[in-house]
Amino acid sequence: MGERVVEFSAADGVGVITLNRPQARNAIDPGFTEDLHEAVRQCAADATVRAVLIRAAGPAFSVGGDVAAMAQTPPDGLPALMRRITGTYHATLQLLDRLPVPVVAAVHGAVAGGGLGLIYVADVVLAAESTKFAAGFAGLGVSVDSGGTWFLPRLVGMRRAAELCLSPRVLTARQAAEWGLISQAVRDEDLAAEAETAARALAAGPTRALGEIRTLLRRSADAELGDQLRAESEALARTGATRDAAHGIASFMTKTKPDFEGR
Repeated sequence: MGERVVEFSAADGVGVITLNRPQARNAIDPGFTEDLHEAVRQCAADATVRAVLIRAAGPAFSVGGDVAAMAQTPPDGLPALMRRITGTYHATLQLLDRLPVPVVAAVHGAVAGGGLGLIYVADVVLAAESTKFAAGFAGLGVSVDSGGTWFLPRLVGMRRAAELCLSPRVLTARQAAEWGLISQAVRDEDLAAEAETAARALAAGPTRALGEIRTLLRRSADAELGDQLRAESEALARTGATRDAAHGIASFMTKTKPDFEGR
């Protein structure tokens, strides 16, 4: 077993998932997807984690699928390779999507192809101003994966989703923010600190409430209004039974800053 190319660590309530295949610009191959799945599994199982930060080492967040590895695969072997990669990767994205804590992504360099999947499942996405975003699938003669055809219409609208997926369009970080693909573009030199600050602020919040809000928001697109209202009512009742709710209400009445414990 070689060194893992995706690492997980946790401290002070923040679980950190680091993409660490810098020499390949964090391109996605079977080893990458397997290590990512294990890192996310560890994160999901860690009861101390109250917020998650996804970040990357090297010059790019992720350029998407490992085209060099695809080029070395015989044409008749490509379908099996793609199924292997997406099978593991898509299961991991679903696991991230279902986490009961907020997810922050800090991206830089390039976010392309399948790498976009990791920003789709984040709640807050901060990007260095020099970052470039592209789908790039059509230019390789392949269709879209990583939830792009599900998330993009919901994030940026159908017309812009089609433009990004059908053409070689490349977005700057500021354009990505204007489109709604990311939350905010920040100065390159400030990215690490601002992302850590955002993750720590969320980790210090009322974890149960933030998790319920995250789930409600992420499931709202396909819900009928009545169903969503019922889900809100049940979530409100569940969070109302927590220590953090009692403490938050008491703090509001005494005009003091609440000290949430995540329970």
